[in-house]
Amino acid sequence: MSKGSSLIKGTLILSGATLLTKALGTLFWLPFQNIAGDAAMGIYRQSFPFYSILLMIATAGVPITVSKLISQRLPAGDHAGANRVMRVSASMLSLTGLGGFFLLFFGSGVIARFVLDNPRTEPSLRVLSFALLIVPIMAVLRGYFQGHQKMMPTALSQVMEQSVRVLTMVAVTWWMVDQGNGPETVAAGATLGAVTGAAGGLLIVLLYRRGERVRHPISAEAMYQATVAEPFTGLSRRILRFAVPISLGSLVLPLINILDSVTVPRILLKSFDMSIGQAEILFGVYGRGEPLINLVATFSSALTLALIPALSFHLSRGENEAIRRKIPRAWLLTVVVSFPSAIGLAILAQPLNLMLYHNRSEAILTTATMIVTVQAFSSFFSTLAITNSGILQGLGYNRLPVRHLGVGAIVKVIGNMVFIPFLGITGSALAMLLAYMLVCTLHFRSVTRNTGLRINYRSLFVKPAFCTGVMATFLLAVLTAINHFAGPGMDRLANTWLTLLLSGFGFLIYTTALLLTGTIGEEEIRLLPMGALLCRLLTRYKLLRPTGGSFS
Repeated sequence: MSKGSSLIKGTLILSGATLLTKALGTLFWLPFQNIAGDAAMGIYRQSFPFYSILLMIATAGVPITVSKLISQRLPAGDHAGANRVMRVSASMLSLTGLGGFFLLFFGSGVIARFVLDNPRTEPSLRVLSFALLIVPIMAVLRGYFQGHQKMMPTALSQVMEQSVRVLTMVAVTWWMVDQGNGPETVAAGATLGAVTGAAGGLLIVLLYRRGERVRHPISAEAMYQATVAEPFTGLSRRILRFAVPISLGSLVLPLINILDSVTVPRILLKSFDMSIGQAEILFGVYGRGEPLINLVATFSSALTLALIPALSFHLSRGENEAIRRKIPRAWLLTVVVSFPSAIGLAILAQPLNLMLYHNRSEAILTTATMIVTVQAFSSFFSTLAITNSGILQGLGYNRLPVRHLGVGAIVKVIGNMVFIPFLGITGSALAMLLAYMLVCTLHFRSVTRNTGLRINYRSLFVKPAFCTGVMATFLLAVLTAINHFAGPGMDRLANTWLTLLLSGFGFLIYTTALLLTGTIGEEEIRLLPMGALLCRLLTRYKLLRPTGGSFS
């Protein structure tokens, strides 16, 4: 197999695994909230960002760095040197993971009481700390195999980790609720999934590593020579020099979640006459829109995985015209998926809440509907931000997305302080909307400035907006008529059927409008998975022009 085809195969394998794990992680929230309730969900969401940020500090950047350093040694046949990189990295991350464990386990009381201002998060923080002993080693081994251009171990490890995590969380949550445990205990039980999932993912890469040692043994003499050639201190410094900048970039999004965990419940308690338990419930309700937004962003994440290496390839060969063609098509694909998704989520916010979540009262339902509606609009800007971040990284501007997200984080915190006292928990959703609008604008400005591209507003926004308007008109008309003549009320089954039917009809109407107006063409569809097959089918039924694209 050629190097190019091997790279494409590896990218497809990792892309598929990433999409599957994102879907599993997103869908987990639905049974968890229905079984445990909003209070347990709020405690979980408040605790998890601290684990995430310590995990980023302990591991972020290392898999990429390890794969880079190993891939540099393999062309010369230096397998002992590649093994040396893996061992030194494993030693370093074992220490950082151990440090993170001690900090989170023994500092959980301080974090819970003085940082989060919620003692009920302490059990969850302690359980999460044990995952920090496992994940760093797993990250090194994933990077080791990626350096060998073997993506299957990483892909299977990711799927195993997420599958075991979700199964553990759902099973333990159901058992603990059945035993009559309180929200803080249930949330702590759910966090056990992070530990068992990490153990499952580590097992996969350890099995692959064991098989490789049997098939390709390295002599003790070769390992000794590699140790002499690259002492621990020098190699560890080189690893850190590559890994630290990547780690800093990876810290931004977990930092935003931590800032929410610290500020949102505290502002609610100070601004309104409510208990900690009520604030936990509202913070849990705030998290309802996250799985839906993540599903919309999954498309953009998948597009980015393919976009970064493609742009890097064209850049290395000086193919500027190819870059100028691909970027507008990536923008268009993101808009035609995210814009109708955002509007559809906003219109169907109430029936979706009734379909997916357990609602204790009409007041909770009203609050959740308003939050999901605002978050739906933010999903449009967040998906565009993800795509543009991938474009900037593919063009070599790695620091710009980090700076823009940092500005967004500041806007989010200020927005929380300004809007929550007046709008309650919905103010936090509004702050997120403004933050993503700003990040998206900054990303767009950087891309256009560094490429010289001009945005074709008619093709990129006006035509998709028209198609979305057709769909939205249909949805609003049908939903208004149903609510007037035979409203489903709070009935869960009726709202489930209503949501599924309207979503299906909305999809058909929007897709037909896209094709008939020529908003997307053959070139855009060919960028999608199984794009060639879709083009043949649509051309056969005369829904697609056989040549050209909307940016031709």
